[in-house]
Amino acid sequence: MTEVIRSGSLNNIESIEFEKRCLHKARETGDRNGEVTCLRSLGNAYDSLGEYHLAIEFYQQWLDIAREIGDGAGVAKSLSGLGNAYQSLGKYQRAIEFYHQWLSITRKIGDRTGEGICLGSLGNTYEYLGKYEQAIEFYQQWLSISKKIGDWTGECISLGSLGNTYESLGHYQMAIEFYQQWLKLATSICDAYGGQSQRNGKAMALSGLGNAYKALGQYQKAVEFHQYSLEIRRGLDDQNAEANAWFNLGLVLEKINRESEAMDAFCHAREIYQAMGLDASLQDCNHAIELLSQNVASAGSRFWFGRWLSHLSQLFKAGANQ
Repeated sequence: MTEVIRSGSLNNIESIEFEKRCLHKARETGDRNGEVTCLRSLGNAYDSLGEYHLAIEFYQQWLDIAREIGDGAGVAKSLSGLGNAYQSLGKYQRAIEFYHQWLSITRKIGDRTGEGICLGSLGNTYEYLGKYEQAIEFYQQWLSISKKIGDWTGECISLGSLGNTYESLGHYQMAIEFYQQWLKLATSICDAYGGQSQRNGKAMALSGLGNAYKALGQYQKAVEFHQYSLEIRRGLDDQNAEANAWFNLGLVLEKINRESEAMDAFCHAREIYQAMGLDASLQDCNHAIELLSQNVASAGSRFWFGRWLSHLSQLFKAGANQ
């Protein structure tokens, strides 16, 4: 019964209470391995529920026992959990402390995959802090390890992270280089193996390219990449991502004065955001629609004002010639 519950996520009160009873029994009988399993499960359960302070309590107990019994893998995983929980709480410096301990352990036990993931977590945290140069250093190390061990997922995500970070720095050409590498790798994996995750990665790479070209003022290229991204998104079961693709496309179409198409894109996005109850995104979308409507009206006013000035000019010239 315990294994059945642990095979999924502990996402309800009954399961958590059951695991707590198992923990109590493991402690009564001196079953250290059982105790570790329960602490890990409870930490993960509370983390998935967003109860990060409670998750930290169980991860810390797991770490203490893992160290006591010399379980290197357990030490690494509990440190990972602690770092992730503190990151979720926005306590980034505390997260970095645990990630560095985790990194040290992964290198000590030769866990190259774990080392790569840890480097990525450090990169993410420094990026959240706005320390982009440090983030890039960790992402580059992650990319290097991923290539060496043949971790395609890690390679794709690190390439995307590097692109995003360079974009945040305003280094758009560098961002484009990494997005192009990501797109090429994701496309080759899709062609060879298929899979929704890689199609999603391909769509994200295309979106990143669209954003970078938009920032460079190369709007036609931006439109093309966002359209390609949207085409993929519409074939995936991710409505939020599809809505974002419509919204991004609308922003670029507006830049090249294709107001009708931009409005259509925004309306598609708004319909999805509204259906999903995504109030913040819906508000952004409504604001974009309002601004576009004002710009269209203003453009119409400018057109007729221009015609009126032209007419006055013609009258003035006619009068001067008389």
